[in-house]
Amino acid sequence: MKKASKIIVIFIFAMSVFVGVGAVEVFADTASQTNTVNEPVKFIAKQKGKKVVLKWNKSKNVKGYIIYKNGKKFKTLKKNKLTDKKVKKNKVYSYKIKAYTIANGKKVFSNSGQTVSIIVTDKKSKKVNAGRFKYIKNQYTISLNGKVKLQGEAYPSKKLKKKKVLSRKLTWSSSDTSLATVNSRGVVKANNNMKTGTVIIYAKAHNGLTKKVKINIENYAYPSKIKKMYMLSDDIKPLVTEHMAEMTKIVSYFEFENKNNETTFDIDDKGNLSMSKKISISSEMEKTIFNLISSMPITVEVHKGYVAFNRIDFTVYDTGIINSIAYVFQGMENVDTGYERIEIAPNWYYQYGEFSKGYFEEEQE
Repeated sequence: MKKASKIIVIFIFAMSVFVGVGAVEVFADTASQTNTVNEPVKFIAKQKGKKVVLKWNKSKNVKGYIIYKNGKKFKTLKKNKLTDKKVKKNKVYSYKIKAYTIANGKKVFSNSGQTVSIIVTDKKSKKVNAGRFKYIKNQYTISLNGKVKLQGEAYPSKKLKKKKVLSRKLTWSSSDTSLATVNSRGVVKANNNMKTGTVIIYAKAHNGLTKKVKINIENYAYPSKIKKMYMLSDDIKPLVTEHMAEMTKIVSYFEFENKNNETTFDIDDKGNLSMSKKISISSEMEKTIFNLISSMPITVEVHKGYVAFNRIDFTVYDTGIINSIAYVFQGMENVDTGYERIEIAPNWYYQYGEFSKGYFEEEQE
């Protein structure tokens, strides 16, 4: 009985420390999904005179916020602004914020807190806070499986450009991770889940100063425009004018629905669709390829990284010369398609053999 009493006493003491006053503290990931707490956003620290002012956007369905200063609990409040007067010149302060709500008598917190840091300065301070960004572009366009490395650094404001910034390093976050993610090095990667759209990547300086970068995610299998039409030989132009719909349907099928196959489609002497290597395809795709090849004297080459629509002419050399439209799968832009090529749309290329190369050079002149 004495041992049992000791255990009960220890348990009650531990619970009293954990509970504190009024509610048990629980993080959102240990609560049910209905109790998930929204993160505070746009958390920023600014110096005003000899004070530090913290501001943030109000979160929906929360009861309040807890501010931590230099790793220790500092203030609990319901409004979205806090002024800290207990700061000293040329000292760096770190602040963290968490939102919370009350569910079933428990205080439920947002999963992770945003952190900002600020140095309290005067005219003689050698280091100052971030006031602007450099080397950041406003917008990028990438493919469904594409990626891009964002550049950027934090700098002092132009008025203080001769000073050193507290930290040039940026942190990155995505507004919609179902479209694209971003890592700590600023590499943005589309999720290749057939979703197109626009995602905002946030670049944040040490004090919460934020810059938006717009990332447009497009499906390059469906080009919006074909450029450099004058470079294409007359025998290949119908592919990108009359037959673009069939081509986009074919490349999209082999990029997303029937991956990692290799074969060449042609029509045999009996007028049937033939394959250099037998693969399984849908009846609808078989019909699409057959109709395209029947309309033009071409072959359709399917590879693991691209699809090529080849127009072969045997009237020039015994070996034949080739004009071709090739589409390279998204995220595989460096794949070798076997011929010299000119980009006519993102991931779409005009390919040419020796004779066609001469034709291209004449057109350039």
